[in-house]
Amino acid sequence: MRRKPPSKITPRKQSSPGQPFTAADVRLMLSSPVYAYGINLQPVERAAQEVMKLNTQLAQTVRETGVTFTLDDLDQRFQALLRHLEEDGVCQRGVDCPPIITKEQWLKAQLVTIQRLVSDEK
Repeated sequence: MRRKPPSKITPRKQSSPGQPFTAADVRLMLSSPVYAYGINLQPVERAAQEVMKLNTQLAQTVRETGVTFTLDDLDQRFQALLRHLEEDGVCQRGVDCPPIITKEQWLKAQLVTIQRLVSDEK
């Protein structure tokens, strides 16, 4: 029987097996596009950081203009961000993997983050 080679997909670094998720783990999961889009950008932390930066920019836009983003609006903006990160060499694309949540669920989480950022600044 052949052993399966270790996976090269590393969307989350585990501290050690059996350890509970930390708040940082959860933030990384909520911000990492691999979970909804299946696009494995490396380093994962940098991709998540850029997602969080876009959320902050979108929150600023909401504060300044009162615009409301739809999930389709967010999807277009996040897909453009992912393309930009890869095309500009900020991140390298690893082996893609199947999404574990729907894009809609992930985008709703981003929308909640944006709304919280807007509320925190008021």
